[in-house]
Amino acid sequence: MIDNAMIAPLLKNQEAELTKLHSLLCNELDILKKRELALLEQASKEKEAILMKVNQLDKEISHYASLDILQQDENYNEQVSRIINLLHECKKQNEVNGQIINNSQIAINRFKNMLQKSISNNTMTYDSKGKTSISNISIGIKA
Repeated sequence: MIDNAMIAPLLKNQEAELTKLHSLLCNELDILKKRELALLEQASKEKEAILMKVNQLDKEISHYASLDILQQDENYNEQVSRIINLLHECKKQNEVNGQIINNSQIAINRFKNMLQKSISNNTMTYDSKGKTSISNISIGIKA
């Protein structure tokens, strides 16, 4: 038998925390698009704190009932389903954000390699549109 007095507030808190996490992950996407690094660091700390709360709530809930029991209980199956859907949405959004970060890292590494190559050859220039171009012609400056 499920202890309703204990489970109900725990599930409510877990759903609220996952809702906050999903909102934070969506905001993180905007932060990544705008490249606001200070806000990204703050969002990362908030995300970590929320994940710790969700993990703690999950442990507390498991002391009173298993997932299977909660899914079969007519009082909680709908809420548990919402929580599971929120988890999936958070996972998908986190994967999108992670891919953006990965793509940014790849672009930075390419630029870094191009810059290192050009520094060693003194050949990197920019055209009128700000795009880089590499030439084998040295401009004759010796440092």
